[in-house]
Amino acid sequence: MMKLGSVVFTLSILSTVAAAQPAKAPAPAPSPPAKAPAAPPMKQDAPPPPPAAPPEVKATVDAFKGNWKFDTTMTATGMPGMDKPATTKMTFNCKVVAGKTAVSCDAKMKTPMGPFEALFVVAYDPYSKAAHFMGITSMNEVHDHVCTWSGLSLNCKPLKGGMGPGGDEITEDVTMTWEADKKCTANDASCLATAKSVSFKSVSKMTKGGATMTFEGKGKR
Repeated sequence: MMKLGSVVFTLSILSTVAAAQPAKAPAPAPSPPAKAPAAPPMKQDAPPPPPAAPPEVKATVDAFKGNWKFDTTMTATGMPGMDKPATTKMTFNCKVVAGKTAVSCDAKMKTPMGPFEALFVVAYDPYSKAAHFMGITSMNEVHDHVCTWSGLSLNCKPLKGGMGPGGDEITEDVTMTWEADKKCTANDASCLATAKSVSFKSVSKMTKGGATMTFEGKGKR
């Protein structure tokens, strides 16, 4: 004889136990793979420094920089109003410009012909191996003197240019000589930085008529 009641009861208990079991949690999603650390940037070699400028660049700047006061004399032949020598004082203030490769100088003085003003730019050109003494003056001069160093002297080639509102042609010669500090050797260009005085002479000759003007002086800074 089959015991159906016991079977039914047993199945019921199994069903209840199975229903009471907690459901299994779903498996976690796999984590994304870790990123490899970024490679450090490649170090680039620093560019090589530019070649050094010739020593004449610094020597030229050292010679002119600073505030100068000049006692000057102007003499002339064949020029109206210049029968006698005229003495006057001139200021010549130079500041270092263009990355310490040049100087810019403002000049002012009173002359028998009226007030004189000028702007000068002075620099050494490594290409042409020459110093350039460039001036624009209230006498309508636009001059570029090409000069060479000889110890503590700057000697400029004869310049053919204009003077006056009519652009009258002249030939001008310019020379400058610095006096070295007592501790320096007379012809040592490195002494230009400490030189306290300079003498100059400019001789201009008119092409037409032959009149001449000599402008010279001595300055201290």
